[in-house]
Order: sequence, then C-alpha cells, then structure tokens
Amino acid sequence: MGLVFQDPDDQIFAPTVKQDVAFGPMNLGLGLEEIEKRVSESLETVRLTGFEERAPHHLSTGEKKKVAIAGILAMKPEVLVLDEPTAGLDPGGAMRLIKLINGMNRYLGITTIVSTHEVDIVPMLADRVCIMSMGKIIGDGTPLEIFSSPELIKKTHLRLPMVAQLMEMLQEEGVPVGVKFTLEEARDELLRIVK
Repeated sequence: MGLVFQDPDDQIFAPTVKQDVAFGPMNLGLGLEEIEKRVSESLETVRLTGFEERAPHHLSTGEKKKVAIAGILAMKPEVLVLDEPTAGLDPGGAMRLIKLINGMNRYLGITTIVSTHEVDIVPMLADRVCIMSMGKIIGDGTPLEIFSSPELIKKTHLRLPMVAQLMEMLQEEGVPVGVKFTLEEARDELLRIVK
C-alpha cells in the first residue's frame, strides 16, 4: 500500500526527481538495475520522463504531485491512497491528474482510494463512495446511490456535483432529463433528448 500526501512538499525531500523516486525501491533492498527500471517506468507512467535530474522544489505543484505518485508507484503497490489529490491544482492540472489516477487503476490494476471534499471529482474517480463523519462511515454506495440521497447530502453538508445541479435545474424548467453526475453522462442524456 502506498500513500500520497495532499501536499507533495511534505513527501518529496531528495535533491533530484530521480533520487526521490528511487528512495522507496532502495529501501526495499532492490538491486540498482531494478531500481533504475522502476524509476524509469514510474516517471514514464506519470509523464515526467526527462525530469530525472531536476530539483523537485523547482517544479509546479502538479509536477510535484506526479513525483510523489511516481515514488509510490516505484514500490509497486497493490493499493494507492491519495489524500485530496487535486488540491492546489488548476482545472487543467486537476483533469490530467484524474486521468492519471484512473489510468493507474484501469491499466496497472492498482486499487485507488481517494479522500476528497471536492464532490465534482467523485463521480469521475469512484466506483464506490464512502461518506465519513466524525470517524464513522455514514454513507456507502455507488456515486449514483450516494448523490441520489438528499437526506444524506443535507446531513453531511455536501452538495451535488455541479453537473447534477444543472440537470436538476433543467428538470425544474420542464426538460425531461435524468440527473447525471459526469459531463459525459450529461452530454449523452442531452443528446438523447435532442435526437
């Protein structure tokens, strides 16, 4: 299991990207050839090939987050826990990181657990959602099940993803749409009505 902190500056400490990503595999006692291979593969996965000799403190927040992820990937975890992965990122950087996280799950077979308050990203990342309050799980289900429960949303002081809010507003105006939670689902629903 690997953990990626919300603030990559709390996780990255080596003078170069390569040294930082190699730290975990070195501490696993792996040989130099295997360490080099894992560093290279991990940096390729997060699209930071060519950053090996750069100083992490000179990177953008998004690049630092990718270095932190690469450092964990180099240890080949079965489960990856990410704390507020899109915090501090601009919208484009957040979407690129969401695609990276989904790709790690889909193509590398790594189970990803994401802790976030950003409800708009939940349907893009999660097959299963657990809502916690005061250390206890008070909601557990698919994004559809969770966001279809007005009582739970009200109780937890959350809100629906903005896409779902738009779909509800369209319903209130008499447009016969179903509430959807991702842009792709909303697009498909609107195209269904237009055709």
